[in-house]
Amino acid sequence: MIKILITGAGGFVGTHLIKELQKNPEVEIFAAVYKSTSDIASLVPSSHISEGDLTDAGFAQKLIQTTKPDVIYHLAALSVVQDSAKHATSVINSNTTISYNILEATKLSAPKARFIAICSANVYGLVDSSEIPIKETTPFRPLNPYAVSKIAQEMLALQYHLAHSLDVVILRPFNHAGVGQTTDFVIPAFAKQFIEIEKGAPPVIEAGNLETTRDFTDVSDMVRAYVLASEKCESGIAYNIGSGRGYTIHEILDIFQKVTGQTVEIKENQSLVRYSDVPVLIADASKFRESTGWEPKVSLETTISDILNYWRKQT
Repeated sequence: MIKILITGAGGFVGTHLIKELQKNPEVEIFAAVYKSTSDIASLVPSSHISEGDLTDAGFAQKLIQTTKPDVIYHLAALSVVQDSAKHATSVINSNTTISYNILEATKLSAPKARFIAICSANVYGLVDSSEIPIKETTPFRPLNPYAVSKIAQEMLALQYHLAHSLDVVILRPFNHAGVGQTTDFVIPAFAKQFIEIEKGAPPVIEAGNLETTRDFTDVSDMVRAYVLASEKCESGIAYNIGSGRGYTIHEILDIFQKVTGQTVEIKENQSLVRYSDVPVLIADASKFRESTGWEPKVSLETTISDILNYWRKQT
């Protein structure tokens, strides 16, 4: 059996990753969570769930000592980008400390483990139009504290690879969406509003910058990519993961109108424009595709339909 540890296992991506890994009968999954939930308890036996704070070095050390994993997917982080400016020191300190603690514990107690550092495309920040689609060689120009914390996470992972020979793979996922993602993120937020309109609310959607452009991948495709990364990617290397197709916020709203059959008035609200927003994020994931054979399978229309159906059941 392959022992797999997921930090941040109770989050949106973590629960989808568990379901993807469970397709392989040869894996034993251990979940590290800040606080256990019914979702995680329904997926993993209670004996395999560790509840605690990874900013506590003692907890991180005990976690690795007791699980002795072969593969670690490191997802744990404070991850809401728009709030990171309000809580800058907390985001930077927590995310850096969590990554340091789990890497140090891995070095001491599971030095042969493959460590998948799930970072973020936010590290690229202010990208010039000539740099689109974004390659891994594009310089980091972070626009918010969250991005700074993810750069620190990358550098720590790379340092442990270079200085201590840890088997580290760095992933830079671009935007992903799916069932279970909170309304802090754009697609679920729109989905909830469209369902409210279906139920009689005024047909008006307020949005920030309608030209903000993002590369969206369905979460099921993204977690499948993470598993392939653990099997096929080269140690010490960073890889972009994304569809390679960009959608403006206006185009996303057009898809919502097409899928729901609703015609809405779209109002641009300057108070929703975030100063720290990255204008355009579109991935060049050719290096990852060549290394793994990965291709996204789920269209954005299907992702949006799935999320709409989820919100129909919730409201």
